[in-house]
Amino acid sequence: MGSIKRLALLSSAAAAASSVVFPAFGQEWGARPLHRPSATQLLEVPVSGNPIVPRREPALENPYANDAGAIVQGRKLFDSLNCSGCHAPLGGGGMGPSLSDDDWIYGGEPAAIYLSIAQGRPNGMPAWSRALPPQSIWQLVTYVRTLGGASAPDAGLEKKPVRSESGRRRGTQR
Repeated sequence: MGSIKRLALLSSAAAAASSVVFPAFGQEWGARPLHRPSATQLLEVPVSGNPIVPRREPALENPYANDAGAIVQGRKLFDSLNCSGCHAPLGGGGMGPSLSDDDWIYGGEPAAIYLSIAQGRPNGMPAWSRALPPQSIWQLVTYVRTLGGASAPDAGLEKKPVRSESGRRRGTQR
């Protein structure tokens, strides 16, 4: 067999092998435009043996929505867990973001608030799912939603006496 025939045979074998190894390029380099995978296809490519599949969280619904008892319990939890240390006593914000406005970083819907409490968030919000049962987290969600006016803020809560600037109750004398 001549060296030219051997070279032609090796060349065609290399072209066939390249179409198996590089199927996106076709039989020859430049014969077809490059195949560009979609974002969905890229998400399914395993990385380190783990496929990246978009997580679809189940729809979470607050079982205590507008429940006055849950609001009271949520407020007690908010105070006892020192949530006000970061978010201020009425959720007005401080070191942590405000809970009483419409500008929420991770979403102000009940499911998003639940996930923020349960899973925590970067830069300071701890994950509470190991310390609190889901019922307690939902009670916190119910109370936090009242801070922004989602329902009556004082529903089921005791009213504190209004004090004048001197610290005495209105209508009382010493």
